[in-house]
Amino acid sequence: MDLVNDAVDLEPELELVVEAPAGWVVLDRDDAVDADEHALAVHRSLAEDLVHAGGRVDPAAVDAAARTLAAVTRTARDLLRGRGGLAFAYVGHPEVPTALWLDVLARPEDDFAAWADHRFDVEIPAADPRCEVHAVDLPAGPARRVRSTTVPDDVGAPVAEGVDVLVRPDRAPGRVVLSSRWTALAHGDLLAGLVDAFARTVRVRSVPAGGTRP
Repeated sequence: MDLVNDAVDLEPELELVVEAPAGWVVLDRDDAVDADEHALAVHRSLAEDLVHAGGRVDPAAVDAAARTLAAVTRTARDLLRGRGGLAFAYVGHPEVPTALWLDVLARPEDDFAAWADHRFDVEIPAADPRCEVHAVDLPAGPARRVRSTTVPDDVGAPVAEGVDVLVRPDRAPGRVVLSSRWTALAHGDLLAGLVDAFARTVRVRSVPAGGTRP
């Protein structure tokens, strides 16, 4: 079941379309929306769907898992504030805290394209010289996929892994950048596969400034 099927204007000249696979939920980036209440509503809705399908859930576990989604929502709001974009988290089961979230940015400006290219050409390889780099073809256009590990400067902070994708759209200006992170390193291959499947649902198309969508 698709949990998200939205077309969202990020800039006057771009339209980003995401049809997220089952399990992905959109993170509400509106600071006016209480993150805890929203996360609780998401997890309880998923629990209700599971019960209606004949499953069973532990309400206490559902509510506890929602606290992680709320924390991820607040993190996404802080990181993306003023930058636009969309954020999603993977919730495979309402009793299980999310272990994976990602954001997608799409901008037409030349300076954004330069920033994105520098990040993938210089910053990520410098942070992890052993990162895995692959060229991939996605519906949004030719892309570079990088899987890397991040060792934080803060003592005691967990090591993180992630997949980043840079897309050069075929029929639109600018760049599309997808970034994901997780700390459940033992499940890295599984989580990377979820990100890859998500990336294949991302599309972008050009919309004339002041014009109408096709």
